[in-house]
Amino acid sequence: MLSRAAYVESAKQAVKTAIAGVISLYVTGVFHLPEGYWAAISALIVMQSNVGATLTASRTRLAGTAVGAIVGGLFAALFGANILAFALAVMIAFFVCDSLRLAESQRLATVTVAIIMLIGRTSSAWIVALHRFSEVALGILIALLVSLTLWPNHARRSVRRGLAATLLKLAAFYRAVMRHYRGEEAASIEALRTDVSDAIRKNADLLQYALQEAFGPLKERESLAMRVRQVERVFRAVELLEFAVRDGSPDAYLRNDEPYFRNFNAGLEQLEEGLAGTLQMLSESVASESAASGKLLHGWPNVNAAIASLEEQAAQARKAGATARYPLDEILRFYYLLLSSRNLAGEVELLCELVADPRPVKTN
Repeated sequence: MLSRAAYVESAKQAVKTAIAGVISLYVTGVFHLPEGYWAAISALIVMQSNVGATLTASRTRLAGTAVGAIVGGLFAALFGANILAFALAVMIAFFVCDSLRLAESQRLATVTVAIIMLIGRTSSAWIVALHRFSEVALGILIALLVSLTLWPNHARRSVRRGLAATLLKLAAFYRAVMRHYRGEEAASIEALRTDVSDAIRKNADLLQYALQEAFGPLKERESLAMRVRQVERVFRAVELLEFAVRDGSPDAYLRNDEPYFRNFNAGLEQLEEGLAGTLQMLSESVASESAASGKLLHGWPNVNAAIASLEEQAAQARKAGATARYPLDEILRFYYLLLSSRNLAGEVELLCELVADPRPVKTN
């Protein structure tokens, strides 16, 4: 079920779309364009949920219409409604878009060719082509103006919200991995992994739209791009951690001896709380408007200190011969956990730096 905020956004989008369509029809009437409904259709098609997506859809439709109008007008003027000429015009329009790297505009270009060449009219082909381009361009322009002026929803704002939600899902994914390792009841790791993966993919799509918004601070768009990439690196680090400990089955902990990690249970819980807590705090910082200006919440848990403490305890246990009674694979799994946790902490630390100061940091 949609939240109240989602319903409000949906209602706003519906009103904006309707207004863009109505204005398009009115303006085409003022200019006496013969088929003003094409302007309204274009406005309805390109009106998207954010400004960046609207710009992308507008560019795609305008380019396709321009190519189709030129090719269709030329062939209609030379050959009329000739089937072979129509087929050739469609092929040429397709390849022109391909050569101009306008793959998304290919279908629109060929459809425009068909409308110009196959629908009988009394006006010349060039007049029809000019009207078609004018109507589409007018509808696109009106949709862009409405998108920018009436409840504008910039894609970069959606990216920030998406990153904040993804970080909370990452925290849940990490907690599930750690609790599964310790043989505790945990949420489904695969379900959480899929949830995070889908969120990251959605953020990447939104980022492409945000980069299309060639207004606002350039630094903010660059910062968002770096954060999106770094959040994905954090996800890969959690996946690596899960891979390092996935062979540990709770069934193995049912024997009489306590499993090896029980010697460090307090430290492992501290590590889990530290990393998960940091991800949650990052979510709050990214979601807040102040995060965009470089401000940051203070009080990050000292994760590296927790890992160093676990490493020191493990070294003391090894020197004291406490590892002799445990299976080697169980001990190695614990050390893999520490190494993977160190890697994860490093990726989270880089993300903290990006949120605190959006200037580029080394992430190789």
